[in-house]
Amino acid sequence: MKNFALGVLLLIAVFSFVACDGEDKKYQVSHYFDNSEQDTLLTNIVTYIYKVPRGVDPKKKFDLEYRKLYVGQIKNFEFLNYFIDQDSTHYFQLIRPARNEKGYKRGVLGKFKLGNDFELIDFEEIANTPMLPVDEIKEKGSYLWKDLMYFKNLDRYFLNKEYVEFPDDRARYDKVKNEWTYEKL
Repeated sequence: MKNFALGVLLLIAVFSFVACDGEDKKYQVSHYFDNSEQDTLLTNIVTYIYKVPRGVDPKKKFDLEYRKLYVGQIKNFEFLNYFIDQDSTHYFQLIRPARNEKGYKRGVLGKFKLGNDFELIDFEEIANTPMLPVDEIKEKGSYLWKDLMYFKNLDRYFLNKEYVEFPDDRARYDKVKNEWTYEKL
């Protein structure tokens, strides 16, 4: 009887591990894209969310002649989570560089639709975390990601500065300009 109970417990543990592993894979960018495609996708996202290279007119940051500047930056970014919803909305969470003395980074969550040749359509940064150590971004980011997957928004974290720096009561993401702005709607 002890062996039977032990066998059942072992079977449950293995099943739980496999089920959790499948859930984790569902949120890995590698579940959807090979390495080359991931680099292309990340470069396209970086072009939207990262600073405009020195000397480049912000209106021209998407021009092909500047792409190599963004390609050179992707090594500083890391996908944490990725998911494609039933309506073809792509959700992402990544870690990006942030300018600060402590070497902290920033978490970013966003969404878009994917067009031809990995063109990002209807791109939106949903939230940016404060500048934090990477471990803290991952820990707090797991709560943000779960909310984003369940509610498709992060409304519960609005004005919670420990988790979300932007948006706040003054800043919002402008989908036309593709940047955070303090301009009123």
